[in-house]
Amino acid sequence: MKNILLILVIYFGFSNLLLAQSETKINFTLTEAQAYALENSYSVKGTDYDLQVAKKKVWETIADGLPQIDFNADYSNNLKLTKSPLPIEFANVIRAMSGEPTSNEPMFVSFAQRYSSSAGVTVNQKIFDGSYIVGTMAAKVYLQLSKDQKEKSEIEIKDAVAQAYYTVLVAEENYKTIKENLDINEKLLKETDAYFQNGFREELDVDQIRLNLNNSKTQLADAKRAIRTSLIVLKFTMGVDVDDKIKLTNSLNNLVDPLRTETPVISSYDVSNHIDYKIMTTNLKAQDLLIKIEQADYLPNISAFYTYSKNASADDSNIFKSNVPWFNSSVLGVKVSMPIFSAGKRRSKVKQQKIEYMALENDLQMTEQNLKKDLSISFSNLLNAQEKYENDREGSEIAKRIYDRTRIKFNEGISTSTELSENEKQYLDSHSNYINSTLQLLNSKIEFQKALGKL
Repeated sequence: MKNILLILVIYFGFSNLLLAQSETKINFTLTEAQAYALENSYSVKGTDYDLQVAKKKVWETIADGLPQIDFNADYSNNLKLTKSPLPIEFANVIRAMSGEPTSNEPMFVSFAQRYSSSAGVTVNQKIFDGSYIVGTMAAKVYLQLSKDQKEKSEIEIKDAVAQAYYTVLVAEENYKTIKENLDINEKLLKETDAYFQNGFREELDVDQIRLNLNNSKTQLADAKRAIRTSLIVLKFTMGVDVDDKIKLTNSLNNLVDPLRTETPVISSYDVSNHIDYKIMTTNLKAQDLLIKIEQADYLPNISAFYTYSKNASADDSNIFKSNVPWFNSSVLGVKVSMPIFSAGKRRSKVKQQKIEYMALENDLQMTEQNLKKDLSISFSNLLNAQEKYENDREGSEIAKRIYDRTRIKFNEGISTSTELSENEKQYLDSHSNYINSTLQLLNSKIEFQKALGKL
């Protein structure tokens, strides 16, 4: 009996474990969803890769000014040796030494050997290069620009996650209201049909309530699809697999209630802290370095080099035999290059970069004014959204009370089905306005924080 109990405990315990694993749900508050997205979203990962490349680019630029060592080696088989004609006098001397008669015909001989090999090492070192000096500075600016782009991407993803999170909550709230109304219409249809069967209601009333019920079913199906679609968007934005299950633990009221009494403040706003302004400032620094790079072309380039090599040649293919002589050579030198005349080309390139710099200065001023404009607009939008939310919330409550009273009157035979249908539509429209103003209020708060540079 003990063995049987033990087997049952193990079986059900293992089954519950598998069930728990298969139905695992990840719970997310809004803050947790944003933090998860910062680690896993596709766009943030892309900017993180760009940042890693920028860091490697800095070292690549620095390494260009460090000693560069190259090794080269070759082995050659001269399949057909090149021959050259000897002067007639030398040719006749050779003929006489060989016991041959003299002649005016040229003699062709080869001065090369069939097999040859060489190996060498070359060391190069920059001594002075204006472009290199400015380039190292530009690489660091490029790294800073990549960091700024990553920060902007993180802000954008937090904004996108918040909007998607709000959309899911609003869709769920809308689904809940439509489901409650559907239940009411189902109950009302049964009661109205019962009254009709007993002669207390007209068939028109039954048809009207059934029509309302069908509309509620359609609206409920649409609301259900809206939840599913908005969840997919949220998961994709967060970097969660779209097939995984997640659960949102923030309620709509928890997020909205603090905004109803909050008074937005912009007195401490500093435009230089906004990421868009930072990016434009970094671009301006980069453009200034581009001017310096073009100006560096006027300066001389000085570098030192050292070469050491060995070479040998023989008619034997095994050129590495100990009796084959190898000849050493080495060279130490300094190379100087100095631009003299370019017909105004360099001057024109410098002026072009200076004009680009002035254009970026103009863009920076425009960005500053645009950010101030966006802040002012988002401030006004948030105040309007707060006021609209309160009005639509109260309107939804009033329309709900009217609808409830009309339903009671309809049950008592005082109100008609047409009036009930009109008041139901009025209530659903008012509720839709309330839902939309809720979403608008939440998004307005996000836009205001983003304009402040505090998202």
